Amino acid sequence: MNHRIRIERAIKRLPVDQIPCGELVITDELVQAMFTQTVIQFGHRLEFVNAMGLDAVCLHPNCGYSQQSIPCSKDVIFSDLPDWVKTDLFTFAVIDGPIGWAGRLLGFEQMMMQLGRRTPDFREFIASIETLNKELIERLAGSGINGILLADDIAYNQGVIARPALLRELIFPSLAAQADYAHQLGLPVFFHSDGNLTMVLEDIAAAGFDGLQCIESLAGMDIGEVKRQYGHKLCLWGNLDPAELIEPRSLQQLEQIVKQIITAGGNNSGLIFGTCSGLFEDMRLDSVRAVFEMARGKAI
Repeated sequence: MNHRIRIERAIKRLPVDQIPCGELVITDELVQAMFTQTVIQFGHRLEFVNAMGLDAVCLHPNCGYSQQSIPCSKDVIFSDLPDWVKTDLFTFAVIDGPIGWAGRLLGFEQMMMQLGRRTPDFREFIASIETLNKELIERLAGSGINGILLADDIAYNQGVIARPALLRELIFPSLAAQADYAHQLGLPVFFHSDGNLTMVLEDIAAAGFDGLQCIESLAGMDIGEVKRQYGHKLCLWGNLDPAELIEPRSLQQLEQIVKQIITAGGNNSGLIFGTCSGLFEDMRLDSVRAVFEMARGKAI
């Protein structure tokens, strides 16, 4: 079973030969710790991914466009996409949702004011982001991408950033429309948000997402409870606290952490193992390598 097939089966909540692994972010600074080169290129990134035994990678758009206004879809570039899709890895393209774009372009306070007041301008903004993302999804589907990850940080540690009813009125219909469009083009779609999503998990599942990435333990997200309630609808991805890979941990401690996540997350059905937020430069390479090796050995 190759990497892509393993992820495809996990998304469909089918048994796999070993627990699939993937990451939302892998910084070049961490990759550089494996090499002496000062300039990290695609070959180094691929070697790092293979050395860690990952099955899925996430491609992020670069910032070559102005961040002062909504860009044209043609100006949003995913670096090394042609190279990644030639591998047998499962490649996700990460696309920001309306909250992510609004926070970047309007600022958090202005975004929250317009969201709370349901202003016509904000509704128009949401519609513009939806149009942009549909155009991006169509282009990505034609480029050989395997899946879409819609990233919209709608929560913080204590809960969602606005009343759930408000998010249901303004945000989730647009997210659902984007997920549906990706499905029409044959692409599975995951939703990503940091924070505690307990109050809107039903909305995420109802929006048609195939999976949920993050499941932040420090924000009170219990992967076992999420699995119990929504494991029949969502593939779960993440939950490992990045701090466990930064602080000194024994192999026995790491083994216990990995075992807890995989057991609670459903063993070899509907689970992708990884951190909630990605791999960063302060992490211990030995610990990173160890947790993925441990995860791969846990399938029943």
